[in-house]
Amino acid sequence: MFEYNVRAPLDVEELSPPWDRDGVTVHDVAYASPRGGKVTAYLVEPEGNGPFAGVLFLHPGQWDRSSFLDEAVAFARIGAVTMSVDGPNKRPCGFAPRYPRTAEGYRARWTHMIVDLRRSLDLLVSRLDVDPDRIGYVGHSYGATLGGVLAGIEERVHAYVLMAGLASHSEWWRVSESESARRFRARRTGTELDALVETMAAIDAIHFIGKAAPAKLLFQFAHHDAVISERNALQYWQAASEPKEIRWYDTDHFFDERARQERLAWLGERLGLSAA
Repeated sequence: MFEYNVRAPLDVEELSPPWDRDGVTVHDVAYASPRGGKVTAYLVEPEGNGPFAGVLFLHPGQWDRSSFLDEAVAFARIGAVTMSVDGPNKRPCGFAPRYPRTAEGYRARWTHMIVDLRRSLDLLVSRLDVDPDRIGYVGHSYGATLGGVLAGIEERVHAYVLMAGLASHSEWWRVSESESARRFRARRTGTELDALVETMAAIDAIHFIGKAAPAKLLFQFAHHDAVISERNALQYWQAASEPKEIRWYDTDHFFDERARQERLAWLGERLGLSAA
C-alpha cells in the first residue's frame, strides 16, 4: 500500500535562490514523488559539516509547509537538518495529481502523502551530514494523523511529536460533533459518507500507532480544541505503543508558544541537539 521504488533518483530542484534566516540557510526545493508530480518543501541547513540530526515536519490540513518554517529554523539553529513538506493539495498546479472527491480519491491522496513522507526521509538520511540514527518527526492535525500511520511502517524515525491528531479519521468524519465534521457530512449523501468511511478505515492511524516502538512518542493536545475532543485524544494516546507521553495545553487547536518550546526541548533531548 505504501511501497515505492526506493532506487529511483532523488534529484532535488531549487525553486528559488536560498536565503539566510537567523544564521541558517533555507532552500525552497522540489523533488520527484513516487506517486506522481513533485513534493515541494523547505529544506533548512545549519552551519557547519555535521553530523546533524534530521527532523521532518507536516502541517495541519488548513495550512501548508510555511506553518512550520519558523520551527524548522529553530531546530536547524540547534543542530538539525529540517524539512517542512507540502501535502499534495497544497502544491503548485501540476506538482501533484488531481484526485477526485470520492472515497477512492481521498484514499489515493492520503496514501500519496505517506509515500511522500517516506521519500522525504530518503532524502534526509541520504545526506552525508545527517546522522541516520537521530531522525525526528513533527506533525500537526493532518500531519499528526498521518504521522501515526508513518510510525507504524517506518523504522528510521526515532521520535515523534504528534499534535492534535486522530486515531480514526474515518470515525471522526462519521460521528464528530465539531463544526468542520458537520460541514463535511452535510456536503455528502449517506451513501457517499458510508463509502468514504469504509474505504478510509483501513488506513486509520489506530491500526499503525501501536507498532511505533521502539520510537518515542509525545502527544500534544489542547483543552479548548474545537476539532479534536478529549475522547479523540485519549483514543489516540491509548492506542499507541510505549514509550509515550501525553501533554495538555490550555489553548485551542493551534497551540501556543509553551507547546512549541516543549516540542523543541523534548525532541531536542531525544535527538541529542546542542541546546536541548
